[in-house]
Amino acid sequence: MSDRKLNMKRVRDAIVWLTLIAGISALLFFSILRKSNAEVKTLVVTIEGVTSDEQIISEKEVKQILQLAAGKSLTKTNIKTLNLRKLEAKLNKDKRIERADLYFDSKDRLNARIIQKKPIMRVVEEAGAEYYLDENGKQVPVTRGSAVRVPLVTGIRDTFSTGFLSASKPSKLRQVFDIMKYVSKDEFLTALIEQAHVEHDSIGDIVLVPKLGREKLIFGDANDIEAKFDNLKIFYRDGMPKLGWSRYKTLNLKYSQQVRGMLANPEVATKIKPIMRDTLTAELVTTDNKKQSIQN
Repeated sequence: MSDRKLNMKRVRDAIVWLTLIAGISALLFFSILRKSNAEVKTLVVTIEGVTSDEQIISEKEVKQILQLAAGKSLTKTNIKTLNLRKLEAKLNKDKRIERADLYFDSKDRLNARIIQKKPIMRVVEEAGAEYYLDENGKQVPVTRGSAVRVPLVTGIRDTFSTGFLSASKPSKLRQVFDIMKYVSKDEFLTALIEQAHVEHDSIGDIVLVPKLGREKLIFGDANDIEAKFDNLKIFYRDGMPKLGWSRYKTLNLKYSQQVRGMLANPEVATKIKPIMRDTLTAELVTTDNKKQSIQN
């Protein structure tokens, strides 16, 4: 191929590419121009990752926050007059929201994608303050008209501070948080535990209250959380069906490889057979301090 023909081919290729680039640029320009002059058709709010009974912020509340931040109704508003970064920042300041993203789609709809915080416990402090704590230890306000089914925590004398998880001396709030975080990740325990209470005696045991049954679970502190709950699961699985679900007033989980139960009606105690797995011992403590043991 001669140099002249080669040069002509290069020129034609360059013209084609320049024409394509010019066409695409024109399309983008007119698309942006049309978009900036378009009006918001509607506002679509999506709250992700939660069911309706887990919501702590509603679609209506999100729309109200955006409308107040914009200072006007968002529908029928010119798109170019809206500052999405400012509106996003307003949403992200809400303590119930983990992250908020705003964007327009091809149908001129303003979409608000909300990822809300996930409470794992509801705290009622002795001083009267009430709030949720999410899985990261962040405080979430309790708002009127919304309630999430998470364990209730009472008896807390510590006042919440943002650094309670990193404090050199673990507080009772930190201990209960560690226990409730473990509970939230276990399907059986989530279905079982309804409340946690910090006793006000000299020991300050953490006591768990199950949704079913009348026995209270004396958990102690936040040491050996996994081992204590493993012992409880074994006792519920192997012991309770044989000994009776309404037999105990308390189950004490504070002791290694052992569950101690205080009988609700010791006078009707029956003969106990070995039922526990491996070396786990269940020691039944009656109100008159007589002890009976179950072990392999």
